[in-house]
Amino acid sequence: MSNSTRTPPGKNTARSQTGAKRGRSAKQRFSGWIEQHIDACADALQRVWTQPLNSLMSLMVVAIALLLPALVYVAGKNMAQFGGSLQNTHRISFYLQPGTSPEQAQALQALMTDHPLVDRVEFISSQQAAADFANWSGLGDVIDSFGGNPLPASLEAHPIDMATDTALQIRDAFASDTAISQVVMDVAWIERLDSLMQLTDRMVLALILVLSLAVLFIIGNTVRTHIAGRDAEIRVMTLIGATRSFISRPFLYNGALQGLLGAALAWGLLLALLQLLAQPAQALLAFYGDEYVFMGMDLRASLFMLAGGLLLGWMGAALSLSRHLNKP
Repeated sequence: MSNSTRTPPGKNTARSQTGAKRGRSAKQRFSGWIEQHIDACADALQRVWTQPLNSLMSLMVVAIALLLPALVYVAGKNMAQFGGSLQNTHRISFYLQPGTSPEQAQALQALMTDHPLVDRVEFISSQQAAADFANWSGLGDVIDSFGGNPLPASLEAHPIDMATDTALQIRDAFASDTAISQVVMDVAWIERLDSLMQLTDRMVLALILVLSLAVLFIIGNTVRTHIAGRDAEIRVMTLIGATRSFISRPFLYNGALQGLLGAALAWGLLLALLQLLAQPAQALLAFYGDEYVFMGMDLRASLFMLAGGLLLGWMGAALSLSRHLNKP
């Protein structure tokens, strides 16, 4: 009885050998998968290298399409430096009642500063208001002719952004305070500026979308030409049992490589253009103040452009492959 229930000799050893064999086959499959990707990438590089003129022409078209939104981005980045000046002009003036004590003004200023939509609050005394008016208009004698200072003290609240709704919420939050006699804000100017900024943002977005579609179709058309030239080879691979992913992989790498190289070429062209424009642009900005400097493409935007070119190339190749492989 004891011998019949005993585990046969060598059974555990056989199981361990089977597990080891499965482990090795899994590693081999993974190694083969890596080698297939390396071969596909090498094939894409070889096709770009063996046709330098055609590849350069295609890459130049892609680079120019990617260069335009990059130039718009750099221009917007430099123009954004003037946003601080615009932000200073975007304020809400709360004129205080005559006879408001300094303690009341300080308490109201602290209350406004604590509001989540307020960036900062400046207190302007009646004496400072008179001096500013005299310096700005040159009519200081007119103030003196009144026998007293008719200008009231005020609190100027600067919103955290330039949206119209933000300014209106700040106005409504404090306009009913007993220490405030009048609230002044140029709503029309704020609305025009807000509309202009929205229009600019949408124009930039539309330009990026249109040119991205252009890159998508340019690379897709190039890959479609490669597919047509290897149609017989694709048919043979299909007949011998090649999977769809195996057939598609070299063309996907080709499209991604074209997108990446086109983006790199666009980055190089942008760098050359910025170097050419740096000196006259800096001279122009110097007229508006020493704090303004000419800025180029930052690292984050550069990486985004390279990644975007690679992704657009892959998508263009995938689009051409899906149309070809789905044909009856």
